[in-house]
Amino acid sequence: MALSVFGGMIAGAPAKAVAVTDTPAVRTPITSIESVTTTARKREEPLQEAPVAVTAISGQELALKYTTQLNEMAFPAPSVNMARLGSFSNAVTIFIRGIGNSDNDSTTDPPVAIFIDGVYIPQPENSSIDLFDVESIEVLRGPQGTLFGRNTTAGAVQVRTRRPSGEFGTRGRLTIGQYGRLDVRAAVDLPIVQDKLDAKISILSANSDGYYTNTNTNAESTGDLGRESNFAVRPIIRFRPNDDLTLTLIGEYTRTKSDPTPGVAAPRSNQILCSAWGYCPPDRPLNGKFTKDDYLVTTSLAHNGEIDNTTWGITGELVWDVGPGIVTWVSNYRKTESFIFLDIDSTEAPMFKTSRDSPHKQTSTELRFASSAWDSFDFVAGVYGFYQEFFLHRDTTQRITPASAVSHIVGDTWQNHKAFSAFAEGNYHFNDRLTLTAGGRWSWERKAFYQEPFAPFPNTGARITPDPKAWSNFGPKAGLSYQISDDALAYFTYSRGFKSGGWNGRGGTPTTLGPFDPEVVDGFEFGMKSDWFDNRLRANFALFLNKYKNLQRTVIRFLPGAANPQETVTSNAASANIKGAELELTAIPLPGLQLTANASYLDASYGAYCADLNGPSFFASAPTSNCGGTVNNVTMPGSMGPGNYLVDEDFSNTPFQRAPKFQISLGATYEFDVGNTGSIVLNANFTHISNMNVSTSGSDRGWRGKVNLVDGSITYRDIEGRYSVSLFGKNLTNEIYLNNITEVAALFDTYGISEPRRWGIELSWDL
Repeated sequence: MALSVFGGMIAGAPAKAVAVTDTPAVRTPITSIESVTTTARKREEPLQEAPVAVTAISGQELALKYTTQLNEMAFPAPSVNMARLGSFSNAVTIFIRGIGNSDNDSTTDPPVAIFIDGVYIPQPENSSIDLFDVESIEVLRGPQGTLFGRNTTAGAVQVRTRRPSGEFGTRGRLTIGQYGRLDVRAAVDLPIVQDKLDAKISILSANSDGYYTNTNTNAESTGDLGRESNFAVRPIIRFRPNDDLTLTLIGEYTRTKSDPTPGVAAPRSNQILCSAWGYCPPDRPLNGKFTKDDYLVTTSLAHNGEIDNTTWGITGELVWDVGPGIVTWVSNYRKTESFIFLDIDSTEAPMFKTSRDSPHKQTSTELRFASSAWDSFDFVAGVYGFYQEFFLHRDTTQRITPASAVSHIVGDTWQNHKAFSAFAEGNYHFNDRLTLTAGGRWSWERKAFYQEPFAPFPNTGARITPDPKAWSNFGPKAGLSYQISDDALAYFTYSRGFKSGGWNGRGGTPTTLGPFDPEVVDGFEFGMKSDWFDNRLRANFALFLNKYKNLQRTVIRFLPGAANPQETVTSNAASANIKGAELELTAIPLPGLQLTANASYLDASYGAYCADLNGPSFFASAPTSNCGGTVNNVTMPGSMGPGNYLVDEDFSNTPFQRAPKFQISLGATYEFDVGNTGSIVLNANFTHISNMNVSTSGSDRGWRGKVNLVDGSITYRDIEGRYSVSLFGKNLTNEIYLNNITEVAALFDTYGISEPRRWGIELSWDL
């Protein structure tokens, strides 16, 4: 478990002001690791007594590491890898134990579910939420099919915002730094009726100039690239009519007006951007490592691009103690309007520019009961309903070669998605030490879909509307846990996860629209949690094996002859076995000094991977698949005449995306007094990630070498804990590496590069 010390308090414990008296205030340095509460099993319980692999990260730790958004948490827990999703600076891609998602479309569900205040967030766009005024983040590793349900075949991330305190107060952070960074985050607690009605409002304004410059003086826009401008408001009202009932209403409004994160044009010699347009930069070595001189400080684009997202929503949470247990109801409505314009080829060439207009709305309701009436048996049971509607209008201007005419093509995708599930999980305690866990979840999914394929503007072509598709699934869970002593727990669990099937919103032919079927994972895990030496050392580890069937794989492949000569396709192409080991250590060897170490080993391999990654090819006679897969005859206008086939091939030796064999994170925090005025907090973190492939197709160009990152900060905090000022640095060694690669079939490739070294100064207050 990762904890942090800040102002003499252990993360996860409430901050307390020190009273001012005639005697100088004295800070009491921490000497032991305090208990942390988790809700990983939909009830509050000590983390060390929960038989599940979960890492709890407090809001204080996030503040101490100066992590402002979800996509900045590169390695928050063992076997977990987070990053910016391609050029979408407001989106996050999350991989847990080798499985994740790099697609920005809502027609493909991510296998790692994000929950904010108990509400599932399905849309990749705008998923990288700001982490100010967050009470905690919990990262659950492995299938969570029983209590969290659909689309958690790899894990889940729970974000809980801070609730009103019931007392008047204000807290905030003012941050300035390199590259024009200026952030203001503030929250005000407002008691209205003592012990009955209180409120809180949080406001965020975060801005930066970006790390890049557009040097093309003939461009539609020049100057800084990668600019970010975010504004958010989160009001909360909490009503407590009595000691047993609490009703909380949480509002949400977010506005993002930013640039896409620019890429580095890296076409291969046989791709059109090089062969026709002459953009042929030297290829990078197959380790994805960039030197300082290679870093994209300036570039030349035809257009900077634009991201304009607005999200608003409201969540209701009711918690009612009815005696024999707790009833919890969580309901939400959320709507997003998203517009994104991208100069995808990342050059001055007028080759490929596209805009995406994609409104999205969702509603969800969960009602559950957590028992507390019986000593030998407890359970959680409930029902869940979910609805979302997604529309995507794509408008692309392209000029494939200098001799080609400019083409203006448009296409639409729409999806209506309904889901319902019922779940239960119970624990039978044979005695004070041995517990049997059993549960299950029945899920039902239905998706209706249509596509208006890409065609010249205004696109009066025929709409393709296949029959809606529905799936159902039952996922069981079973486990044993044994309390070896008051300070040590061992457990074994089996669980099944289910990820919904769907349609290919960016498929280029009726053959490839789908539907594809659900994927299923059987997860086996053995773990131990322990505290030692009077709670001065905490050691948690887990061994796991995840077996995937009908694993969904997504690729971008060539589609010659089509109006848009490439398509993005997801199919049930693979099976896989993923195994590994995870370790989390926390130690307090001296008063005021805390050390942390997280490590993971991952072995991910395909049992089978049978797909067409290259697009249609011409055959004089009907071909066969070398792996027993499908063969589809594809006829398209233009050059795609009869005799062109999609042929599945064996790609079982392909590496997994974002599945490094080793990840290691080391941290140290030391706090000491400065006379009677306050304290100094020193913090340093080191992260090592071994070689890994960042390409969705697993191509050789997607390999990057090992990465070593160093962050650090120094903070002065006054003795009463009211004010602090910090100097912090991120990526202090200026490690420049490959973050992602976008391979657009026969057209071009682009690299996405990591952020450079940067520093900042932060003033925070808690009054």
